[in-house]
Amino acid sequence: MKKISFILLVLLLSVACEKDADIEIQEMDPVPVIEGKFSNFAPDSFFKITMSKGFERDTYGYRPVIDAQLTVTDSQGHIINFVPGNDSIYRTTSNGIPGETYTLKLIKGNQQLTASSTMPSLVQITDFEFVTETDNDGNTEYKLKLYFDDPQSRTDYYMVQIFYHDYTGFYQLDSDIYFNDYTYDKSEHSLSLSNVYDSGPGDYKVKLFHLNKTYVDYLNTLDRLGNMGYGDSPFQIFVPGNPETNVQGGIGYFATVAFDSLIKHIN
Repeated sequence: MKKISFILLVLLLSVACEKDADIEIQEMDPVPVIEGKFSNFAPDSFFKITMSKGFERDTYGYRPVIDAQLTVTDSQGHIINFVPGNDSIYRTTSNGIPGETYTLKLIKGNQQLTASSTMPSLVQITDFEFVTETDNDGNTEYKLKLYFDDPQSRTDYYMVQIFYHDYTGFYQLDSDIYFNDYTYDKSEHSLSLSNVYDSGPGDYKVKLFHLNKTYVDYLNTLDRLGNMGYGDSPFQIFVPGNPETNVQGGIGYFATVAFDSLIKHIN
């Protein structure tokens, strides 16, 4: 382990849980579509379930599925239940364990969807700060410098979220920021953020999510399809290079993530 700071490269990724999906073969009957993630902190765990649609089917709205049975089981056989709330999103009160392998099972009627994923290790934040720099044109840039213990023996993939506290509580600033440490193991870098300092002095929270590479690949594919103009239908039959799925009996992606967070007062 070593303490290091990285440039957080902004990859314009679409969040998977906000994507609706059409089935690849239009003649097939609808199958469950699951998207979301299981985390080491229950409030950050959620799943959205819909049913797929063929290319020639009615495309007006994707109705959420709220009558499915959704469980996640660890390697010891302990079962974690997910139940839908008023927002039709399935949630749990149980925390995942970094390094543990989990098996997801979704049952809807006579249809069953399964998937497995190993939760990444926990990477801890040791410090963060906001700095200002001036470019060659005299423009001021506001940057986040994030420090954490990054394993040197592999390439790791991360997502960062930044929050500011006001009278209502913490709310997120900017979009999710995705990056990897492939080229930054031995250098100190930082990321330009446009509106963090605009919030002024106060309490800030930074959350660092450790992601599996396959999940990042899935998100990148969805983003590329979105840029190609296929909108919310990446699984339609005419789309070249449909996103890979890690589920059997349906489509979508079962992601596990581990995150650490740090709260700091900035004057």
